[in-house]
Amino acid sequence: MKRLLKSAFLFVILFVSAVCLDAQNKPVYTDAKGQLNYSQLDNWYSRKLKESVILSGETIELYGVGKVSKDADLTDMKLKDPVSPWGTSNVYAKMVLDVGNTRVTPEKRGNGYCARLETKIRKDNIAGFKVDVLLAGTLFLGETIEPVKGMKEPEKSASQGIPFTGMPKAVKFDYKHRIGKHRVMATTNVKPVAGEDKADFSILLQKRWEDEKGNVFATRIGGNRLFFTGTVNDWVNGATFPVFYGDGTSQPQYDPKTMGLIPSVGKVYVKNSKGAMVPLVETGWGKTGEKPTHLIMYFTSSYEGMLYTGSTESVFWVDNIELIY
Repeated sequence: MKRLLKSAFLFVILFVSAVCLDAQNKPVYTDAKGQLNYSQLDNWYSRKLKESVILSGETIELYGVGKVSKDADLTDMKLKDPVSPWGTSNVYAKMVLDVGNTRVTPEKRGNGYCARLETKIRKDNIAGFKVDVLLAGTLFLGETIEPVKGMKEPEKSASQGIPFTGMPKAVKFDYKHRIGKHRVMATTNVKPVAGEDKADFSILLQKRWEDEKGNVFATRIGGNRLFFTGTVNDWVNGATFPVFYGDGTSQPQYDPKTMGLIPSVGKVYVKNSKGAMVPLVETGWGKTGEKPTHLIMYFTSSYEGMLYTGSTESVFWVDNIELIY
């Protein structure tokens, strides 16, 4: 009898573990209701990177959304929650020296937390050589490829999107923001850039496939993109934004400069089945009723932060993300 109970117990443990993995041993990033894991943004962990004294000499907190064991090695730069779909622009870079940048942090809100996304310039003085680099706070669905080994083609450091087959009619989240008006570009030196900064939210549903050479293509099934400017000091709770399906060019809100197909509106990279980072190419618009295979979604404090451009005054707070079906 004891042997039977032990076998039953082991079966339950294996079954519970299996719900987090599909048949190909890939993480499942949504719950039974089709909601993204940790979308309330109340669960966070932090990797701890000790920088060289040549840089800051400080321990940098690299926050991630999710949970890890209380006994986890927080100095392990590969540490992550395998069922968290969320990546951030909190990155570990190795450019001769170990460098850490944190632009997304948990901020206390009521009994839980929200995500604070902030655009900042990191200033370093290495052997008398000054380096100023601007990075925006970005929370996205996907994976950060670490360590980052250079500043060229920063898009290659983020594999965007997760496997997803749902068809939400809208996205709901809480937000507030303080977006700066004066933009700069900073890679080594700081240069002024025309135009006001904007916080950016985007959702894209895609049907992807891969050819025999490992190139990844997609059709656009649905999506939406929104920009936020100015200052909203009080939380806007439960703001709901529709997801549009079908040929985007026929929709009244369509703007080819911001909602066009990838890569016409910007470069996006994804990890293919071979583990290589490759550019994603959208070949057209999906047909009515066609189901997606992947979901891209991100929130960022500066819409051109990937180009090291934005305002150091820009902050975007986000909380309680929900997909509406």
